[in-house]
Amino acid sequence: MAVISSNTLFHFTNSAERIINIIKNGFAPKFCLEELGPDLFFDTESKNESAIPMSCFCDLPLSQIENHLEFYGSYGIGLSKEWGKQNGLTPLTYIHDNSTQINYLKQLGDLIGNVFSKIKEDDLDKLPMEKNPMIALFELSAFYKPYNGQMWRINKYVDKRFYDEREWRYVPFVNLKNGSDYRLSKEEFLNDIKRASANDTISKDFSLNFKCEDVKYIIVSKESEMIALFDAIDSMNEKYTENERKVLKTKIISTEQILEDF
Repeated sequence: MAVISSNTLFHFTNSAERIINIIKNGFAPKFCLEELGPDLFFDTESKNESAIPMSCFCDLPLSQIENHLEFYGSYGIGLSKEWGKQNGLTPLTYIHDNSTQINYLKQLGDLIGNVFSKIKEDDLDKLPMEKNPMIALFELSAFYKPYNGQMWRINKYVDKRFYDEREWRYVPFVNLKNGSDYRLSKEEFLNDIKRASANDTISKDFSLNFKCEDVKYIIVSKESEMIALFDAIDSMNEKYTENERKVLKTKIISTEQILEDF
């Protein structure tokens, strides 16, 4: 029977350097520009884009991964779905303009907005972020995505049917008290220095780590790159034991092999 979803969560990149850094240091969340945001919960025609800190994964089977590889890059790492669940990774909910959920979400936004309008500003300032219902709406909006739309990719918009990606997402809860940016406006995101600074802070404070036993696949672009990755893993003696490094090397597969055999 054909598999619809994998028991592995894959993360892909177009950079060999990044995949080595992930193996060594874990995932560093980065701000990504998203069309849906807190406006989703309010009765407004506005669809202001904002950037959310996240690390993205998919549970596409390797037999269905070709388009994903072409779009995101031919280097990747696959970790067990159980690891993802334990770390709070969540599959996204995909909606369109006529989705039934939108009406309910707007009712929820109106309810919370009405309650907040009756609370004194001083009392709001005393409310911890993690107990603030308005912040909860911001957090919840990070797990909705349009069925299809435009995506900011390498300095331009591209059309994308997001539903085909089967995305799972890690979104760290960023408390403003620690000096990190909670969200970035589109203008801030497009400022290279501001975005780099925000990404640097987020990556230090909210890295997503894993152990050797969580890794199911390590993907390089070409078979000819495997030996170099063996050497890179061997150099990670402070991160992994000798036996763990041996095990990690058995997980390596190439994009060439995937496209030929799956």
